[in-house]
Amino acid sequence: MVNLPLSLDLHAALQDYFAFPAFRPGQEEALNHVLNQRDALVVMPTGSGKSLIYQLAALALPGTTLVVSPLVALMKDQVDSLTRRNLPATFINSTLDSAEQNRRLRALAAGEYKIVLVAPERFRSRPFRETLSRISLSLLALDEAHCLSQWGHDFRPDYLRLADARREFNPPVTLALTATATPRVQDDIIHMLGLPHAARVITGFNRPNLVFEVFSTPSPTAKLALLRDFLNDTEGAGLIYVGTRRDAEEVAAFIRNDCKREAQPYHAGLDSATRARIQDAFMAGDLPLVVATNAFGMGIDRPDVRFVLHYSVPGTLEAYYQEAGRAGRDGLAARAVLLYSPRDTSLHEFFIENDSPSAADLRAIHNFLLGPVTQTGFNLAELEAATGLPQTKARVALEQLEAAHALRRAPDEMFGVIRVEALPLPEAALKKIAAQVAARREHKRDQLARIVDYAETNECRRRSILKHFGDTGAADAPVCCDNCIAQAEISAGEAAPRAAQSQSERAALIVLDTLTHLKWEIGKGKLAHLLKGATSKEMERYARARNFGKFAALSLRDIEALIGQLLDAGYLKQVGSRLPTLKLTPRGENALKTRAAIQVTLRPVRAGATERLQAQRAAGGTVYLTGDLLQRGLTPEQIAAERALSLSTIYSHLAQLITQGKVDVNAVAPLAIQTQIRAAIEAEGSVQYLAPLKRRLPETIGYDVIRCVAEAWRREQENK
Repeated sequence: MVNLPLSLDLHAALQDYFAFPAFRPGQEEALNHVLNQRDALVVMPTGSGKSLIYQLAALALPGTTLVVSPLVALMKDQVDSLTRRNLPATFINSTLDSAEQNRRLRALAAGEYKIVLVAPERFRSRPFRETLSRISLSLLALDEAHCLSQWGHDFRPDYLRLADARREFNPPVTLALTATATPRVQDDIIHMLGLPHAARVITGFNRPNLVFEVFSTPSPTAKLALLRDFLNDTEGAGLIYVGTRRDAEEVAAFIRNDCKREAQPYHAGLDSATRARIQDAFMAGDLPLVVATNAFGMGIDRPDVRFVLHYSVPGTLEAYYQEAGRAGRDGLAARAVLLYSPRDTSLHEFFIENDSPSAADLRAIHNFLLGPVTQTGFNLAELEAATGLPQTKARVALEQLEAAHALRRAPDEMFGVIRVEALPLPEAALKKIAAQVAARREHKRDQLARIVDYAETNECRRRSILKHFGDTGAADAPVCCDNCIAQAEISAGEAAPRAAQSQSERAALIVLDTLTHLKWEIGKGKLAHLLKGATSKEMERYARARNFGKFAALSLRDIEALIGQLLDAGYLKQVGSRLPTLKLTPRGENALKTRAAIQVTLRPVRAGATERLQAQRAAGGTVYLTGDLLQRGLTPEQIAAERALSLSTIYSHLAQLITQGKVDVNAVAPLAIQTQIRAAIEAEGSVQYLAPLKRRLPETIGYDVIRCVAEAWRREQENK
């Protein structure tokens, strides 16, 4: 047993046991609070050395330090590191068989350990709690303490019983540690643990060595292309976070096959041996890239990760910052990159609506508990098989029923086996749970909105993050973020960029100018129709907009391609989720302000073509424009697409032109179809009504063509 006096020289111990020359900000302050028997909440950035606080405190305090952490997969690594420093430590979790768990409990009761690491669900075990009641517990450290708060980004119901457990064991001095707690979550942690006099040690959230970047990727193809370009230009180890297991597999395969770099997927669907092999290879430096879901989670502390790239947007800004913080732990420059597509949020919106059990789900669980399983016990797999609810949702349902006093849960005699006593489930309890679920969903929607704001802002991204966490300190960094880089280029003047001169360069600025002066948000398709000057009903509100019809002589395909080039080059970005709209980036704002040349490819337009079309339209010549396009060899279908009008409208124009003798019906309808329609007209003896003609013709011949042939027949009769 290692016992050091309370007068321990902390600086000497820091060097002797951990080989660090000095404390990092906040570490010594937090240590002093703990050693003076004061509870503390410590909020430090990822990688700033929170674990050292309770490890060094354990050296100085006389009894045992109990560390509660959700990082089951990494407990062995932590214990191995501690024992190498002559700190008697162990872990007790579900990876051990019953015999080994019991052996370690006996050693714990005998006072053989200074530090014991456990997962929060361990507090359900009766033998574990009985052992704790017999030892001198001097410090309770709660790592990843944000998991305690329902307003945190990674709420875990098993943390809720820690407050009761703390009171049961004396209570010891308590140290709560986290890297990602907003002011609201900080308050909730202190309230839930019952620590009204706790000191708060908050060192700030800034990671100056990280560069924050967001790239707009409007389509899956664009996202893969950008990933390829990024990896081709970026060396070193990296983590790529994706939203689904399927994405993890497919993106890892893409990197291996297309980018010719070694990468492996990591997700909860892989067996534990495979996950361990991939994680060990990455941590050892043998595997440079891992494509992972958030299952590759807290505690990943490889120091030389040069970038963390989020292939899809996370559900919260807290989760994003925690995962991004796994880059650059060696203090050297690293990149935190987000590939942003507004449509990515739909997956999170689905989870928000479906991650909590409904009233019917709760009743199904409750009915299951009324059966014989109350006496014999059950596991989550059996509960899933009986109710059809996924285990995650079933676990939440049990927690909600327990909180509503609709069941009483017994301590676990055997880990993984659940024993409960079902109590009445009144309607009032269901309503209370429904209100809690509604509040939780609203909070999650707000969390999703915050990460979207971060992705879409033109302001400093670093400041946006710090503001979210309530950090009002300086947002200083050698290289800040993509937006600040763009603003710096604007301020520096960049040696007066070349002014736009060519037709295509001026066209690019017209697109930017149109968006800047438009009163309404607009998507890519409607912007193309506006610039084309489309006259459909839904475009009426844009008829007076600046630059309406400016690209009348271009095809819609050309206009959309031009907008696409501006998106790809970073002058425009898409924002919003369900119906993405366009917005200028800082680079686009600078180009418009300086009237700078933007290199785009655009089909040349004959001089004066746009002006002639605009004058013709202003004079009411929309019908004649259809005739002109027909004479140039376009089919009615092509004319409709070109002019962004319905096919029926185009045929109406053609019928008018046939009546006026300005269009030959042979250019509109094939001779074989004309023959059938003329036969129907002869049989009917009139073209006053088209319905009788339609009944005499095959279904494949529509009213639009019938009208055109009828107008030609009428004109022929009048000219006889």
